[in-house]
Amino acid sequence: MIQHMRSQRVLRTICYAALLLLLAPVALAQSPGKIPREVIDQAAAHGTALVLVGLNLPWQMESKLSDADLSAQRTAIASLQSDLLNKLEGRKYKLLRRYQEIPGIALEVGADALAELARLPIVTNVLLDRPAGSAIPPPNQSASQASTTAVVVSSEKVPSALFLRAARDGTVLVLAGLRTPWQREEGLSEDLQALQRNTIHSAQSYVLAELAGTGYKVTRLYGKIPGIALRVGVDALIILEKSPAITNVVLDRPAQVRR
Repeated sequence: MIQHMRSQRVLRTICYAALLLLLAPVALAQSPGKIPREVIDQAAAHGTALVLVGLNLPWQMESKLSDADLSAQRTAIASLQSDLLNKLEGRKYKLLRRYQEIPGIALEVGADALAELARLPIVTNVLLDRPAGSAIPPPNQSASQASTTAVVVSSEKVPSALFLRAARDGTVLVLAGLRTPWQREEGLSEDLQALQRNTIHSAQSYVLAELAGTGYKVTRLYGKIPGIALRVGVDALIILEKSPAITNVVLDRPAQVRR
């Protein structure tokens, strides 16, 4: 029970740290617009895009607030979220999640809603969100290659073929995607890059804590993308399948020896 509560606290910390990408004011100073090109392209290609929207509201970490101030901050966040949804009325959008701890909201939006988000002064910035099960691009893979990969990934978080291979060979090399908002670093300031890398590291640490006691070995820890490469057995695959921090698991290839 204590371990479960600890895991929940760690996971919430990861989520909050990732969502702080929405709050950093430096993004406004260094970005030419609130809507990144990748968000616009996603909406144009698929009709909608999953996004995390940052809201313009003074905010402090809840650990620094008194009970009264914490309650007041959450009330202000909820009020601003409602204001945003009212302003999107009549446009193509779907509410996915309202956050009470940070001034942000998760939405699925069409082009008309994106245009409204770009216009509204209560919106600070918009990040592309990723659905569970979406593939993450390997470090040297292009955006077009990543799109192709995402199409062929199984709807299962851990494909059955990986369980079969692990059962047959004892272990299997995998690349696990981590559930954390992510943008390519060339579109981020140095502060946001550092924040994103810290969030990735926290997610990796959480997964490794979950895997304690199973047959696994870390083969690569990525610093710039939300992923981790592992050699795992069946017991570890079961943990990855159930982990709330994992979006998907794909077969990895062994490193090539250069001569």
